[in-house]
Amino acid sequence: MSEVQTHPSAQDGPRDVGKAPSGHRGRRRGVEIKPGTVKQARSEAGLSLAQVAGGEISRTAIYFVETGKAKPSMETLKLIAERTGRPIDFFLTRPSTTEARSIAATVELERLVVTGDPTGALAAGESLLSVERDPGVVARIKFQMATAHLRLAQWIPARRLASTARAYFEQAGDMLMTAECLGSEASAAYMMQDPGALALAEGALATCRALNPVPAITESRLLGILGGVHAANHRWAAAITAYEQSIATGDVIQDLRRLSILYSGLSLAYQELNNTRQAAHYAQRALTIHETLNDRISLARTENNLGILLLRSGEVAKSRGHFERAMRLFDETQPDGRDKGPLLLSMCELELAVSDVDAAARYASQALEVAGQVSAITTMADAHAWLGRIADVRGDDATADAEFAAAFEVLRQPGASPGLMSRTYARYADILEARGDVTGAVQQLKLALASRSDHMAIEAIYATA
Repeated sequence: MSEVQTHPSAQDGPRDVGKAPSGHRGRRRGVEIKPGTVKQARSEAGLSLAQVAGGEISRTAIYFVETGKAKPSMETLKLIAERTGRPIDFFLTRPSTTEARSIAATVELERLVVTGDPTGALAAGESLLSVERDPGVVARIKFQMATAHLRLAQWIPARRLASTARAYFEQAGDMLMTAECLGSEASAAYMMQDPGALALAEGALATCRALNPVPAITESRLLGILGGVHAANHRWAAAITAYEQSIATGDVIQDLRRLSILYSGLSLAYQELNNTRQAAHYAQRALTIHETLNDRISLARTENNLGILLLRSGEVAKSRGHFERAMRLFDETQPDGRDKGPLLLSMCELELAVSDVDAAARYASQALEVAGQVSAITTMADAHAWLGRIADVRGDDATADAEFAAAFEVLRQPGASPGLMSRTYARYADILEARGDVTGAVQQLKLALASRSDHMAIEAIYATA
């Protein structure tokens, strides 16, 4: 396995993801404070410079802040506030009228995102960007707009805006917002099936955990994103660990939307590990919350997961109802169908289960077309494998062989899942054995075992990390 690149910690200066640490501390953007307030707070608290500094920073740094020779970073100001028992507002200068308007506008933008109006948030964000000139405020607007695009499943603009905002926050030394932006980039990347998603997610988490204290809400959110990346890579045990840590780390019950996504992810992971009881338990929890929040995209995905669970448990008629509802929800929220590939393959599996081979072939072909438009590697490979199985049912050995060859070619691309590779080899082995080609079947099984060993080795690394 190649070395995983992570983002630099908060103690290092702004650098690109994966770049080796240089030992140089990047310059942080100072905070404007009212003259004399630090010395006043320290004197009234009866503390020396050394007592305020503690072991975190030097007393010279506190002296420079007191005398106006240096502006404190927000982290230093928080430390001073904690040591002297003063609120941070005691030290801060009053914002100008223009700054106050900018702050109020960004708060309203965040409210629109949180309350479930991403379209309104994007309109408000575009309006703000047309007049706002402060680079820090612009970066926060772009971060909120990236979040709104994620809510609308618009991965490309979400990733672009989050990346632009991250560039500013890295330069300014705001590592909390750097971690938040990296998390948004990772979310967009794994939904686009980009192999770079893992480095982004791990970099975000490393950056967050380098802060002191570690912000639990951000850490929880980033663990959830990491779980999603592992699930996209078919690393189910690692996904479950990350999801469960996310729930345990933060007060997720206060964020029902995020909790529902975590439950949905846990359902899918347990389903892939053949733990149907836990899969159904979490799917029902996720479904209830999605219904409450009217989160239609997440609801569609959970309906699809439930449909697969029922189909593979032999309840074919019930599964169809869930798949059809998921299809309607996707059509309502995503007319272009860019993320509908997995659902189309679920319908393919359903039709093949009831021996409607022509319908199964149509769905698999549609899934392949959609996946090709957005370069979704996993879905493309899976679609080729299903078309190979359909050709086998029709007795067309040449087409079956060609489709599986195409699936393996896709799976050899960087970032493809070893777990899916193993499963595809095993499926092809079953077909060759039924055909009477025992030698070919054994060869495919050996390849499946080799891929599975690679996959399990990766799982073991993440389990012990």
